[in-house]
Amino acid sequence: MSQIKNIALLDLRPTQFVLGSKEIAAKIRRISNFSKQEWKEFRDDHVIPVIAGPGEELYMIDHHHFARACWELGKTDFKIEIIKNLKHLNEQQFWNHMIQKGWTYLHDQFGMGPHRPQDLPTDIRCLADDPFRSLAWAVLDAHGFKKVDIPFFEFQWAAFYRQNLGMALHSKSDFKDALKKAMSLSKSKDAAHLPGYRKK
Repeated sequence: MSQIKNIALLDLRPTQFVLGSKEIAAKIRRISNFSKQEWKEFRDDHVIPVIAGPGEELYMIDHHHFARACWELGKTDFKIEIIKNLKHLNEQQFWNHMIQKGWTYLHDQFGMGPHRPQDLPTDIRCLADDPFRSLAWAVLDAHGFKKVDIPFFEFQWAAFYRQNLGMALHSKSDFKDALKKAMSLSKSKDAAHLPGYRKK
């Protein structure tokens, strides 16, 4: 493992197609109110894990929402950590390894996929908004399921809600109603296979 300084956020390559805009907005509000010390502690607790890939590219495999919030706020003193160096692999070998490890999520904001890794956005500005990813964040924040150390586990919940809620999320009222239904659905037997499931 090694840390790199003086890297720009836009030089970090995403490994997912979407973000949840509500989670980003919440992080921006929170970070904006931090003191210098609170920011340093939060930043140090959100070191961005990256994989070094072919062509000297750096791929972030977590904290995409944090990275986007940093970019929106003009924060440049974030930290990254290289957790695996795969520069020696060719592109096909690299993506096969990333998929095998679960270090990329290749579905889009409509739940379609998996798409080709080569079609991933080139930087953190280009990710689409998925309301169901925001819903998964809101349910997690309300303790509807537990946070677990599994890559992209929130996306599994987002896909579950998309398939089972039976409603679109186009307005604030839609979201409030969906959150109530999602909290109930999260405790159902249908959700028992998902990471972080809480029976009660």
